[in-house]
Amino acid sequence: MPSNNRAVTRAGRPLRRRPGRRDERKTYLICCEGENTETLYFKGLRRELRASTIRIEVFSGRGEPYGVVERAMAEAARAAANADEYDEVWCVFDVEAPRAHSRLAPALALAARHDIRCAISNPCFEVYLLLHYEELTAYLTSSEASRRLEQHPCGYSLRGKQVDFEALRPGRAEAFSRAARLDRRHLGKPVAARNPSTSVPGLVTALMSHNGPHFFIQ
Repeated sequence: MPSNNRAVTRAGRPLRRRPGRRDERKTYLICCEGENTETLYFKGLRRELRASTIRIEVFSGRGEPYGVVERAMAEAARAAANADEYDEVWCVFDVEAPRAHSRLAPALALAARHDIRCAISNPCFEVYLLLHYEELTAYLTSSEASRRLEQHPCGYSLRGKQVDFEALRPGRAEAFSRAARLDRRHLGKPVAARNPSTSVPGLVTALMSHNGPHFFIQ
């Protein structure tokens, strides 16, 4: 991934907020693959951060990473054209298992070319939520992760893909620590081979590092 934080348009123009704006806090665009669970989680985080000026446009995605990155690029370009650039653009998507998304690698390459950051879970976002409750080490399919999450008291339902953000909050520190241990375990492996793993804590940490940031969920 690129080392700097600026997202760019298709033409390569940095998407940086222009100087002289009244509010200089960072703004984030978050494009989610999932329509329910991921979006509900980040809406809950928005409430916790108590950001005062927030626009939320839920984007259901195309069910695969490449489409999510394309959507993020289009929204970032639209914002830039209206002189309302985002400081950081993030995509949230899954690897999936037992069969990984076929265009996962091209999606990561496209995101890297346009300075878009990715929060990736292998096999799925439910891994990040599971880490709030338990240590994970063994390989998981997406359906197995979902079934295990249903057993925990966070209101998750595989049928409706709902989640209770407040029930997850007490376990956040543990989730971060467990995710870090998985990172060390998978060090040097490609994303598709890092099962189970999640880089969602990096996005959550970025959002929480600013006092009341604006962020936009697509």
